[in-house]
Order: sequence, then structure tokens, then C-alpha cells
Amino acid sequence: MMSRSQPHPIHHSPAPEHAHSKGWRPLFAFFLSTLVISRVLSLFATPCFGLSWWKTFRRCVSIGAGVSLWLLIRKREKRSLRSYGFFDRRAGRRQFTFGVLLGLGGLGLLFILGVVSGTCRIHITPDQWRLWRTVIGFAPAAVLVGVLEELVFRGYILQHLLSRSRILAVLLSSALYAAVHVKGLAVTASAGLELVGLFLLGIVLCLSYLLTHQLYLAVGLHAVLAYGARVNKLLVELPNASVAWFVGTSRIINGMASWILLLGMAGAIIWWTRAQRGVAYEKS
Repeated sequence: MMSRSQPHPIHHSPAPEHAHSKGWRPLFAFFLSTLVISRVLSLFATPCFGLSWWKTFRRCVSIGAGVSLWLLIRKREKRSLRSYGFFDRRAGRRQFTFGVLLGLGGLGLLFILGVVSGTCRIHITPDQWRLWRTVIGFAPAAVLVGVLEELVFRGYILQHLLSRSRILAVLLSSALYAAVHVKGLAVTASAGLELVGLFLLGIVLCLSYLLTHQLYLAVGLHAVLAYGARVNKLLVELPNASVAWFVGTSRIINGMASWILLLGMAGAIIWWTRAQRGVAYEKS
């Protein structure tokens, strides 16, 4: 039995972050590979979809990042994708469930705050086909987005940067996460608010990895927030644009209320992971 001064961890990681190759070279290889693959794909896809090259390129980046991860992790590092944060499935089920519940609770609190304050109201789109296609069809897509983006930002990027500095790893991976998610290139107050919210969300997701050494919790939380951001614009409207700085818009995380909520989520993650260690200790 472990001593009282050494609480039993939630799980043992067979591949801690310092076991991965160190330095900037793997990250440079990942960014270059993603850029080249996305560029090639966009050249073929742009004439087919009738979108601008930039919009097509942004959509191709997800495919390019996924292919690059597979090539670098499986072929170059000779590792499995699971070793970057999906190795303990038993603990992962609990972590994923908590992440989903945390996300649902956060969205619910934001909605209640908006309704009570009069800053938002229920307004269901009359386009029923679009509504149900999104409500039902985007659910599995949100999980896939969560898995891929967590593998990229809290998996590959964060874990390689941890060999340099924990603070640098969290700040830089969160900044990259925020930068690639901002829509449009215009420098506006709205874009600035969104950047801050995305950066804070990135830090919260990094915290979940650092405390669990897995990505399950981050995937659950990420998937729910991505789903909420896509669906809420079909169910809720914000009639008073003058208070968007506080309550945000359909993007959810670009208001001060959501920033406060993200800090609360960070506290909840810290509390829950400590509670899980306590339960594991009592069973040891």
C-alpha cells in the first residue's frame, strides 16, 4: 500500500511526455508536412466546391494535419497514436464522461444566464432540414473534431514542447490553437475577444492533459463545446448586440461571461482529478 504522502495516481502512463523526441525539429516537420499536404489538396478541391481558395485551404488543413500526424507518429517515431493520450481506456471512459458533462453544464449555465438577463432568447430556425441535419449529423463530427484537434494541440504540439518548458508548452500550444480557429483575417474587436476566449480554452484543455496525462477529458469537453457552437445559432438568437462583449455571440467563447466560466471549468477539473486520486488511494 502506498504511503499517505504519496497518493495513488489515476493511472500509470506507459509513454510520459518526456519519452517523446525532444526539440523543435518534430514540430517543424509537422507544420511543413501539414502545409504541403493542405496546399496540394486545396489546389484540386477549389475548382470542385466553388469556394474561395482560402476557405478551401482551411478545410483541407484538418485532413493535412491528420495525415501528417499519422506519418510522423507511426512511420517516423514508430509509435501508436494512442501513446499520445489514449492508452488507458478504463480511466479514459470516466474522463471523457466528465468532460462531456462539464461542457454540457457550462453551456447550460451560459444559456440560463442569457435568458435570465434577457440577452438571448430561443429562436428555432424555420429551416427544419438544416436544423435536424445539424443536430443529429454534427454530433459524431464534433467527436472526430475533438479527437483530431486534441491529438494535434494537446497531443503532438504540447507534449513535444513540454521537453522545453511546461509554461512555454501551455502558452505556445494555446496561442497556436487560438490563432488557427479565428475566422477571417480582419483585425477587429470581435476577433480580439474571440482570440482571448480561444486562448483561455486552450489553457483549460492543456490543464486537463497535465492533470490526467490523457486526452479523453479534453476530447469530451472540446466535442461538446464545438457541438454547442455549431447548433446554438439554429436555436438561440442574441437580439442585443451592444452586450456581445459580455455574453458573446454564437461563437460562445468570445464574451467575458464565457471567460469566467472557463476559469470555473479549470477549477472543476482540478477538483475532479484530485477527487479521483483520493478514490484510487482509498481502493489501494
